[in-house]
Amino acid sequence: MVKRLPVLLVIFVLLFLTLSLNEFVNAQSSWALRINTLTTLETPNTLNLKVYFNIFDPTTGAAVTDAQISGAQITLLNTGVAAIGSIQQPDVPIYIALVLDSSGSMAGAAGLLKTAAKQALMNIPNNAFFSVIQFDEEIKLLQDFTENLPAVSYALDQVAVSSRGTCLYDAAYSAAEAMSKAPAGRRAVILFTDGKDETREGRVCSQHTYQELVELAMNAQVPIHTIGLSVDEANINTLELESMAASTGGFSAIVGQNNLDQAFGQIMAGLKAQWMVAAEVYPRQGENNAVMTLTLADNTALTADFVFNSSQEYPGPPSPVNAQLDGLLLKPDDMSFDIQISMTSPELVNYVKISLWDEKAGSKTSEFVFESPALHNTFNIPSDQMSAGRDYQLRIIATSKADNVPFAIYRDSDGKTSTELIHNFNFDPSGFLPHLTIQSIIQSNNDLSVNISTSNSVMVREYDGWLVDEETKTVVPNSNFTSAAIAGGSGALLIPMEAANIADGKYTVVVRALGNNQQVFSTQEYAGIVYSATRPGVLQRVFSALTASPIYFFIILGIILALIAFLMLYSYREKSLSGTPVLQGRLGGSLKQRQKTSTPLPLSEHEPLFQQKTPPINATSVPHQAPQMQSVPQPSNAAGGEIAADVTQVVLNRSTVFIQIIRAPVELFSAGQRIPLKQFPLTIGRKDATLTFSDASISRLHAEIRYDEHSNQYSITDLESSNGTQLNGFSLRPRQPAQLQFGSRIQFGPNIEVVFDKL
Repeated sequence: MVKRLPVLLVIFVLLFLTLSLNEFVNAQSSWALRINTLTTLETPNTLNLKVYFNIFDPTTGAAVTDAQISGAQITLLNTGVAAIGSIQQPDVPIYIALVLDSSGSMAGAAGLLKTAAKQALMNIPNNAFFSVIQFDEEIKLLQDFTENLPAVSYALDQVAVSSRGTCLYDAAYSAAEAMSKAPAGRRAVILFTDGKDETREGRVCSQHTYQELVELAMNAQVPIHTIGLSVDEANINTLELESMAASTGGFSAIVGQNNLDQAFGQIMAGLKAQWMVAAEVYPRQGENNAVMTLTLADNTALTADFVFNSSQEYPGPPSPVNAQLDGLLLKPDDMSFDIQISMTSPELVNYVKISLWDEKAGSKTSEFVFESPALHNTFNIPSDQMSAGRDYQLRIIATSKADNVPFAIYRDSDGKTSTELIHNFNFDPSGFLPHLTIQSIIQSNNDLSVNISTSNSVMVREYDGWLVDEETKTVVPNSNFTSAAIAGGSGALLIPMEAANIADGKYTVVVRALGNNQQVFSTQEYAGIVYSATRPGVLQRVFSALTASPIYFFIILGIILALIAFLMLYSYREKSLSGTPVLQGRLGGSLKQRQKTSTPLPLSEHEPLFQQKTPPINATSVPHQAPQMQSVPQPSNAAGGEIAADVTQVVLNRSTVFIQIIRAPVELFSAGQRIPLKQFPLTIGRKDATLTFSDASISRLHAEIRYDEHSNQYSITDLESSNGTQLNGFSLRPRQPAQLQFGSRIQFGPNIEVVFDKL
């Protein structure tokens, strides 16, 4: 019996691994497609169809965000003709309506709802527009569609809970109806509620029914994503919310108060994970049934059927095999071309032949044959037979396995078919070589940080450079520096000025991008860099030395303590012998004697007595004071200009608020410099402003900061500047004020970034 135990254990382990592997395989095969939106564009010879979709897990209802799609195909069921689809990111904006329940039952969860909704705004789809709607027994639009996320966040703060009922269907119906009037694009309604459709008395609240809402959303292609808050006192209809989402192509989540942020984040991730398949199809006139098939990286397939309409009859492709050139890419690492080709019915093709022709000479340069093509192909050809600056043609044919005869794989805009797919291009490799750009140079402590960007950075192996003294026009000794290649080609290079003992002065920075064998791809110069190092004082050096070697600090401390102990013992001994403390006898008496014998200083009877001047106020050491109203006689601008006087303006103590320079041209400000804000309203600009920045990227009147003494709030408004104003990374819409908080980061144009704060 004991000998059988290892055998049984091995069998059990193998069985467990087999079940686990099956579960892993089934995890991907159980994914499903959800089609959100369809768009069609009819041309004379084909219909351009775009299908916007999500991949989701039916067991959890969550969107799959990491799916790897290798191919797509759309098949028309009434003709049997298949078309290769191109997988892309969505090419149209998405309009998202946040429809939020503000009925009486939301009193305990309103704060959590606002926090969760605003947190979801940190991870949104590209090119997204938001509107905010609250509802109880009435529907109120708090914010129309906008890209201005601070405005959306402000609207969420305005959601106010009432003591009324929940007209759920009317609110969602109004949002879907408004979506149909929005500009062309994708749609989404995120509907949040903690109850069902009823008044406080328990009667039906909405004029529209559930069925009317679902039919409108399906016809208008408006997916309704539902979030149900399940609490003890709520009377939520979970099945109805889930069915509403499934019928319209949306996601659904039923959560508690502690999981609101997770529900909003899950739906926003699903909207962000939408894909698009574009294909040219040949439908019949009227209604057409179609199936979209996606092939994943593990060769599993996902399908979804849909219906679309066509106003005309299309004759169909020229042959069962149709070819499309998806891309011609020059690979900088080995200077070869990747030719990307999609094909329908590749199983009928024997081989694909690609010929390269010199267009001007009319001669064939080279020819390549590729067997066993697939739906999506990448064929690589060398460029060693090509000359820079000349025009070439790619000629592509696909032959039949049956008789080795080329298929008619291409049809032009006039409907003419051809067995050759031809593409003309000019061979210019210079545009594919790395190009270096110095974006800015700032002084970081006592070193220089050079911000660069490099195109085609995959070819760059390292960077090097040096400094040129602009006074002597010579290379600065010990200024040479090197840096490894930067991932992505964008980042910062550090010039170790302090370690190299570079003196203060005005320099030109030279940076080069290098390839293999020190090949120079690009060289850039950046002139006018004024370098001024901050040298520590004697006390700072002593403190740094003691900090670096604490043992010396304890030695000095021990000596001082020993000296104090010696003096105390000596004093005690003297007092015990003479009865007088030693210091009193030696210092006190002589001081009194000097006071008695000292001659008073002469003072002229008419000599003027100068009043003591008030010391200047240090903005970093004065405690915070409340703003005061007073008349100010033209104080000076901290940036070098003048501030106009106005008795109606709010004038603040210098220590109340300030802006601190984070990033700015070194000739204007240094990083970390603080500029007190003395009066409000305060305008910022290049000229004729209260606070001036003499930088070309700043508009004459760029932005304005205001202070409301009643609410004790600050706000900032962009004054239709040329290069815009950003608040905490979000662009402000012109003439729309946004609330300022202490610690907010403000960027004026591309070159100046500050922090708004108080002492």
